[in-house]
Amino acid sequence: MSRHIDDIKNMLFDEPDFDSDNNDDEVKTRFDVHKFGIKGFEKSKYEDARVALAVNLGAKIMFTFIIGFILVLILLYASKKFYWSGTRCPSKDRMDDKIVVITGSNTGIGKSTAIELAKRGARIILACRNQQRAEEAKQEIQIKSNNNQIEIEILDTSSLQSVRECATRLRKRLPRIDVLINNAGVLTQSNEKSIDGFEIHFATNYLGHFLLTNLLLDLLKKAPSARIINVAALAHQFFNCQIHWDDINLEKTSYKAFYAYARSKLANIMFTNELAKRLKGTNITANSLHPGLVHTEFIRYAGSRYEKILYIIEQLITPILWIFIKSSEEGAQTTIYLASDIHLDNVSGKYFSDCVEIQPSKMTLNEEDNRRLWLLSEKMTKLDDSLKNF
Repeated sequence: MSRHIDDIKNMLFDEPDFDSDNNDDEVKTRFDVHKFGIKGFEKSKYEDARVALAVNLGAKIMFTFIIGFILVLILLYASKKFYWSGTRCPSKDRMDDKIVVITGSNTGIGKSTAIELAKRGARIILACRNQQRAEEAKQEIQIKSNNNQIEIEILDTSSLQSVRECATRLRKRLPRIDVLINNAGVLTQSNEKSIDGFEIHFATNYLGHFLLTNLLLDLLKKAPSARIINVAALAHQFFNCQIHWDDINLEKTSYKAFYAYARSKLANIMFTNELAKRLKGTNITANSLHPGLVHTEFIRYAGSRYEKILYIIEQLITPILWIFIKSSEEGAQTTIYLASDIHLDNVSGKYFSDCVEIQPSKMTLNEEDNRRLWLLSEKMTKLDDSLKNF
């Protein structure tokens, strides 16, 4: 017994021998007891236990957070699918033998629209500015729709000459047009002018379609019942958007690209409303729409100076905004609805979103301003001269 007592005394009060062959853990224990005493030794062990407990608790919290985050994502995904499923085109009407012209249809909602209308039997004219991309889209549409009636026309809506040439070819090759979908659009960060000297958004998104529509009216009038569909955007209601009658190229104000884009969409709706008024009593209807916040390839149009930065920003915010963003297929539903639903044969001059009629901004309902924009557009596109050549 006395031997064991002596051993304990030696462990508690002797200086540790770091040069001995003792086990490292034993040396550490002896050192801790010598340095802190019995109470310090117990406190040290207690703190180690607290650390272990904290680590264990932290691991459990982290695990719970990860599981909760996954469950939230699943819930959000299910909510998104449930919400957007309620906005799918309610029309299942066939479009056999219908001739449909869609601008900007080699990508995004234009291509998704073409795929669905081709599935319903329509003959589709892809009016695109890039031949190679149009060919790739044509093959994809043919495969997905099992419809070989897919054709290509080269069209750059930012160039009035390109619009005139395209209209000339279409008038020669088509017996009629049943549906004209003005879908092409651009959103660029640079302050550019079109080849004709007009602000690029106004020229591409609006003026080109204004001219194209007017040059194809004769073909539309040959259809039993024809429709003109202009793809606009909710953006027209932002920033107190106006036409700027004395500064149509936005040269007298600080240039903001998104404002210019929004203004072009405002012009689309004003044009639609005036067009519907002028076509009243004919076989042609005209309506506009907001497709929703759609993830498309608009960013590819950004200038090289900003493209990489915008791409990085897009990648960062997409996970946050994904629940609010529609796919191209989801964004095409309202266009498909306006193009195909037989109950809309006599509906004209209206604005739609998620396949229901909604109210656009008050400015688009001002008939005097709508007429003023039409007359200004006639002069800018030299419409009278163009019509004389047909």
